[in-house]
Amino acid sequence: MARPNDFALAYLAAHDTAGMTRINLAPLLHRIAEDPNYLFGQELHQLGGHCPVHGDTRKEDYEKVAINALLALLYADLRAHIMNRLPLDEDGHIVLSNPPESPHGLDFADPAGLAAAEPLRLIAFLRDAVCHLLDAIIRDWAVKVMLEEDRCRTEGTITELAAACFVLSQSLNSSVLHSPSGYDMLSITKTGSHTALHVCWNLVESAPLLRPGLDTPRYDDLARRSLKQMLPLAMGSLGMLCQFMTAGGIEADDHQAIHPLRPDQTAFLYDADQDIILLNSALIEPTAMVGERHYTGCPAFYANGLINLYMEIVLALAAHHGIYQRLQPVHDAVA
Repeated sequence: MARPNDFALAYLAAHDTAGMTRINLAPLLHRIAEDPNYLFGQELHQLGGHCPVHGDTRKEDYEKVAINALLALLYADLRAHIMNRLPLDEDGHIVLSNPPESPHGLDFADPAGLAAAEPLRLIAFLRDAVCHLLDAIIRDWAVKVMLEEDRCRTEGTITELAAACFVLSQSLNSSVLHSPSGYDMLSITKTGSHTALHVCWNLVESAPLLRPGLDTPRYDDLARRSLKQMLPLAMGSLGMLCQFMTAGGIEADDHQAIHPLRPDQTAFLYDADQDIILLNSALIEPTAMVGERHYTGCPAFYANGLINLYMEIVLALAAHHGIYQRLQPVHDAVA
C-alpha cells in the first residue's frame, strides 16, 4: 500500500538528486506584506537572500525567484477577480461559450447535441471552452492591473498591485528566460491556468477509470480528497513537472490542455485501502537544466485557494454534464 505522502517525498528527493534546492516564496511574500519597499530592493532579485549560492548558478534561477514571487503576489487578486467574473446562470451553473474555430462540432445552444455527443468529444469541447473562458477573465484582470499601475503613475501614488505589476514588467523585459519568447504577465498566467485546468481535468477523468461504479457526489468527494495528493506537482520545478506528465502519458504532444485523459495513462493510481487517488512515484526521474540549482514551484501554489478554485470549476462542469457516468461505458469498453 502506498502512503499518501510517498509521491511528495520521492518528488523532493528527486529534486535533491538533480542538485536543486527549493526556495519557498512564502517568506518573501511575508516580507513584502510587512514592508512593500522590499519589492524595489535588490534582495528579491538575489534569490530572496537565499544562501549559499553555487558559483555556476544560472541567471535564470535569479529571475525565476523574483518573477514567481511577483506573480504569486498578484495571483491573490486574480483569484478574487475570477470568482467575481465567473459567469453563472440563474441555477448557478457556469456559462460557457463555444470555443472559436472549435473542431468538436458541438454547440452549447444545442443541449440535445451535447447529450448525444461521444464522452471524449464532449470532454474535449468542455476543456476547450473553459480554457477560453479563463483566458478572457485573465485578460480582463491583466488590463485591470495595468490600468492600476497607470493610474498610480499619473497620480503619483502607489499600491501593492501597481508596484508588483511595475517590477514584474521590468523583470520580464530584462529576463534571459522570458524576453526572447515575448512572455509577459498575461501569457504566463494563461499558460499556467491551462496547466492547472489540465491536471484538474485529468484527476476528475481518472476517477471513473480507476474507481468505477460511484455516483456523482461520491466522485466529487473522491476528487476533492485526492486534490491534495496532486499539489506536490505544483510545488516542484517546471522541468520535473513536464517529465512526470510525459512519463505518465498525461501530456499531449502538442502540449494543449484540451485533450481528454488517455485510458492507458499511468500517472494516477487508486489506493482502495485509503479510498484515494495518488500519483505514481515510480515515474519520477531527476531532471534539471545545466546550472539549474533552485526551484520555487508554481506561483499559483502560493495564492491561497487558487488551484482549489480551478478544481471547483472543473468539478462543477463535470457534474453538470454527467461526465462521470458518461465515461463509465467508455472505460468498460477499453477494459
